[in-house]
Parts: sequence; C-alpha cells; structure tokens
Amino acid sequence: MSWIKRSPAIPTELASLVASEGRLLAWANHSSGLIAVTTRSLISVESEEATITSWTESLQAKWDPPNLSVIFQGQKDLNPTVKSWILDETSQLPRAVRDRVTSAVVVDRVFELPIAGKVRFVARKGEKHTSWSALADNQETSQSEIGQKEIAKALMELRSSFGI
Repeated sequence: MSWIKRSPAIPTELASLVASEGRLLAWANHSSGLIAVTTRSLISVESEEATITSWTESLQAKWDPPNLSVIFQGQKDLNPTVKSWILDETSQLPRAVRDRVTSAVVVDRVFELPIAGKVRFVARKGEKHTSWSALADNQETSQSEIGQKEIAKALMELRSSFGI
C-alpha cells in the first residue's frame, strides 16, 4: 500500500498542448472534455477542439462546486468572455486557477466617473511588464473626447497611487 497518492497520467491530447505553454500545474476532466492549467495559460479541450487562453487576459475566477467560471478579456476586446466548466468537486484545478488569476491581476478597481460612467481599471502582470486597461460599461460616452480625458486622468491617478 502506498502512502503517496499518484495522479493519473495526463491524456495525450493535453500533453502536446501543455508542452508549449509552460509547466503543468493541474489538469482535470470536465463535463465535455479536458482542462489544464499551466504557468502561462488555461487549456480547454472540447470535442477535439482546443482553446488556449493566456492568464494575462484573465480578470476573475469563481469556484461554486461543481462549476468553475473564469472571466477573460483581452486588451482589445470590448466585452469580457465567461468560460465555465463542470468539474469533479474533489479536483485541485480550481485552486491552481485561482493562483494563476491572482498572480496575473495586480489591480482590479471599478470607479463611477461623472461622464464616462462605470469603468473597471485592471493592471495585469505580463512576462516583461505590467499592462493597464480601462474597461467602460458605456462605450459611447467613454469613446467621446471628454470621456477619454476623464478615463486617462483617473488611470493616471490610480497608477500613481499604486506606483505601477
């Protein structure tokens, strides 16, 4: 009898994808495929189709057993994308996801600005530098000249207060 519980071998369909995405931290089966967490990205395989999403695009993660949800938004995306999976409740994968999202998102603040409205400011740590994004709920007012000035001013103040 062994004292150490060995994890099952990684499936071949994940192994080739994981090799190019950094060190494997955790993997699990989900309701319609496989999911893996690496140091650089989240990999999901469903119906022979693989999706690789960098942690630098992550905003939030939520584990409400058995559902795992991660919100991603790229620098140029107007709207966030929510990806969800149904996992085995004993899976260690949610903890690895939380650790990766926490390490990628340095600052996440929402401000209600007088003209631009509700704006989420996010600082994400990349491999070489920290990048900031301002994600406004109301695209029309945030795209106006005065809205852009207001967002830029709020971002400048936020960056200086965090020293980033």
